[in-house]
Amino acid sequence: MSFYYSTVSMRILACVAFLINIALPTSAQIKEETCEKLKNIGKFYENPESSSLQSAKLFLSYQHQIGYIDGADQMGKNFNDDFEEFRRFWMGISGKWGSYWKFKVVSQLSNDRHNYPASKGGAYRQWGHETFRAANITFDADKFWDFENIDAMEIGYGRRTGRMADEWQRSSTMINCLERSSFSNKLWLYDKEKGNPLAAWVKWKAGTNTFDAAVFSGTYDDYIGGWKDSKVYYGSWLGDFSEQSSYQLHEYWLSYYKQDGNLNQDQLAGGNDWALSLVNRIGDGSWAFHSTLAFGNNGDQANADREGDFGGLVLMPMYWLKEDKLKLVGRYLFQQSDQKEGLRLNSRYAPLADSRDSAIDLNNGRGDKHHAFYLGLNYYLCGENLKLITGIQHDELSSHGANQYRGWTLGSSFRIWF
Repeated sequence: MSFYYSTVSMRILACVAFLINIALPTSAQIKEETCEKLKNIGKFYENPESSSLQSAKLFLSYQHQIGYIDGADQMGKNFNDDFEEFRRFWMGISGKWGSYWKFKVVSQLSNDRHNYPASKGGAYRQWGHETFRAANITFDADKFWDFENIDAMEIGYGRRTGRMADEWQRSSTMINCLERSSFSNKLWLYDKEKGNPLAAWVKWKAGTNTFDAAVFSGTYDDYIGGWKDSKVYYGSWLGDFSEQSSYQLHEYWLSYYKQDGNLNQDQLAGGNDWALSLVNRIGDGSWAFHSTLAFGNNGDQANADREGDFGGLVLMPMYWLKEDKLKLVGRYLFQQSDQKEGLRLNSRYAPLADSRDSAIDLNNGRGDKHHAFYLGLNYYLCGENLKLITGIQHDELSSHGANQYRGWTLGSSFRIWF
């Protein structure tokens, strides 16, 4: 790569070293009791005997990220760019009301678009409430009715995540890679503002099996919204076979959704008609291996080149180089579609570099075949609650056999939450 790449790489490494220094008061590991204080810092009220509010906990998630990209567009033109951003700043509150009710509200308080050109509405950093990442209430139905063959059951209403791929089973706070793969994001039931939609659901556990049945609304509203647009019918089954297996971790997760809507309505998942996903997770001791195999259909689109079926595979091996402190993470992604623009790269960072330089043509990061390899190193200062994630990824995107983009992305992020 270029000398510029080396320079930016040194800047990234210097930032990582700086973040480690400010996060650690000494070169020694953070003491266990200090980490426990971090995890519990948001707990400010608890009264289990109360007939009204029994517990309340504040939530905060902060993530700062830097990245660099070096690649070539469909004409073979080389380019590079670097980025720095407030990736996430969320705050919220969760708690328990009475003996049967729980609530959760999380607000996105940052909208960092200072990397965007004027043509994309940038550049600015905006602080304050943008949208709700979660806003829901749940009812402990099993505790209320005491079902004989059910271990747990909740009935819920409000904004929540519609998970499909393995990477979406882990929240942004528990993520293993710098960014989720573009394939996992394609399966995600996001609304038109890239948030979590309104849903009504019932979730229950019986033995080693957990079931989740939900109806999601495509109608976007900053608050709770309504049901006037598309509907998505979702169901999932999670089987935990760890106790019967020779592995410490052995799970299968099958999930499916079908969307009922049209182009004139607000829709979820970019308008996907349906998707089916099979996840397998195994692990033992210092290693783990997660995989996602999924298929779907893009549904009706304003551009026919973005319709048709799609499918893909994500493989993620992980290994603890030092238990609970240093983890090596790999990921391989392959996805393809029937139509020449049926897939898209992640918005970070190739399409963003494309929008910042009019001389680059990446076809808006769209194509019909995509390979990606990722290798990352995670340093856990306080478990998942305080960590550094650094990774490098190589992408190859093509359309009808013609290269659209080939390049490397290097990035690092500092994450803290409680």
